[in-house]
Amino acid sequence: MLPRPFASVSIVLCLCAAGLLMGACSSSSTSSPSASSSASSSCSPSALSHVSSPVTINLWESAARANVQVLTALTQKFNSSQDKVRVNLVSQASYDDTWQKYQAGLSNGELPDVVQLQDTDTQGAIDTASFQPVQNCMKGFGYKTGDLLPRALTYWNVNNTQWAMPFAVSGPVLYYNKLAFQKAGLNPDKPPSTLPELVADAKILKDDGLGGMGLKLDPWYLETWLATDNLLFVNNNNGRTSRATRVAFDGPTAIGIFSELDQMVTSGDASTNSALGADEYDNLLGVGSGKYSMTIDTSAALGTIQQLLATGQYPNVELGVGAFPKVAANSVGGVEPAGSALWISKRSSAAKQAAAWEFVAFLDSTASQATWSAGTGYIPLRTSSAQSSLVKDFWVKNPGFEVAYTQLTGGLPSY
Repeated sequence: MLPRPFASVSIVLCLCAAGLLMGACSSSSTSSPSASSSASSSCSPSALSHVSSPVTINLWESAARANVQVLTALTQKFNSSQDKVRVNLVSQASYDDTWQKYQAGLSNGELPDVVQLQDTDTQGAIDTASFQPVQNCMKGFGYKTGDLLPRALTYWNVNNTQWAMPFAVSGPVLYYNKLAFQKAGLNPDKPPSTLPELVADAKILKDDGLGGMGLKLDPWYLETWLATDNLLFVNNNNGRTSRATRVAFDGPTAIGIFSELDQMVTSGDASTNSALGADEYDNLLGVGSGKYSMTIDTSAALGTIQQLLATGQYPNVELGVGAFPKVAANSVGGVEPAGSALWISKRSSAAKQAAAWEFVAFLDSTASQATWSAGTGYIPLRTSSAQSSLVKDFWVKNPGFEVAYTQLTGGLPSY
């Protein structure tokens, strides 16, 4: 048995916070439209062909402060590059606030033309029946996905319909203190690459008085561990081919994962904190204070972490970034993407929908993704962006940022 706090929090979060889980965890009882019904809505450049003045659209974004600066610069570049569309960025406090405000807007009519939603809102967003699938825009504009990373693109493809375009995509990575590894006699350039190695290293570090593992109770990690072993989190291809109706993490692999995590927690080699609320960053702060020597968290936090380290506030930390530890050395699966995508409102006029697509396509272009990745640390969503001199130079200076891209493009997808 798992310790009660670990078991109860993890399993409840696994049931209700995994993005594409079941209807019981979605925000609406409205059945999601099928791919065939969604195809009836058009989205094409003809809607902009006769406009006499620029079409103004609002994008609700949920980016962190530093990332907003990059997004603002990209928006200004787009606005100045043509005379048919003008984009206004409207900042929201957080992803959760954005989603709650959007849901309220379905009743009060205050809705954006484009909205940035986190991946855990995908099924709920579909259930509102208020979005124009970007697949229709792709067809209407003759858009070719080209070298967009397939795993990122298909993450927002449900029931053979591309609902949204990936934008700010991240992945879970291992953060560790190289100085602590050195003191414990571990290779600071070889972090644990499997879950058993993670358990073993946590014990060595803890026994040497250097702090073990900070373990955040986030269902995302269980989903990712299963994915590295090419296993599903819920049925129906993780809810992609039809609505998920039952969990798939009740097999021997998941039980083994929980057993190994339980071993770390009960032995004192790891301590837990919630993925929500006031202590959601305690695992990262614990590495800074020396309470822990390693933890797992989103690659999207790396920019902020580096900024904090640059202040000199944590002189005893030399940051290392490793790939998410697989279930086992012979695991052939891959890490799934996470983060946010851009959704186009079906409640907007045809001209605004077309204008919204023009901007979304611009943001996912090779040049924009290179700028976005180098400026924020998010995963570049095109191979050509990753191969650009801008991103290559950035990764040479900041190798930790390449980790999430490498693991996203490796291994087999679980669905």
